Amino acid sequence: MSFEEDLAAAQDVEAPRIDVDVLVNKKLYTLRFRQMDGLEWASEVDRHPARPGVMLDARYGYNLRSLVKGAAPKCGVRVDGDAELPLRVDPFVKGSQTARVDEWALVLKAISGHDFQRITDAIWALNEKFPEDAVKAAKKALSDSLGNSD
Repeated sequence: MSFEEDLAAAQDVEAPRIDVDVLVNKKLYTLRFRQMDGLEWASEVDRHPARPGVMLDARYGYNLRSLVKGAAPKCGVRVDGDAELPLRVDPFVKGSQTARVDEWALVLKAISGHDFQRITDAIWALNEKFPEDAVKAAKKALSDSLGNSD
């Protein structure tokens, strides 16, 4: 395939996804996360700089925990059977006051640290690990096709 054909074909590829089961009020729910557009992921990373002195942030180059809180509403939905249901993150008017509904913030507050870590792992894998693994596999395939061996 030519570059132009590969570029056109890439537009129709479904983004990889990971489902994560979480407990909310002792009831099981499934959240589905998809790989974000590269520019959207990079913009989200930019909004969550590493905290000085935090080893986890130094490892990744950004604040992974706050990034997940920002990325989840952009790449995640709740799954109910075959339906994907976006969680609300919007302002609404209640009487004469304006209140904000942020179901993602409520979900992330309601789940355990274990479940939050599983969401973190899923979002990170989709946007960092899977693309890195794909590049490594493509390089190996190219090297193998040229008769090189490592």
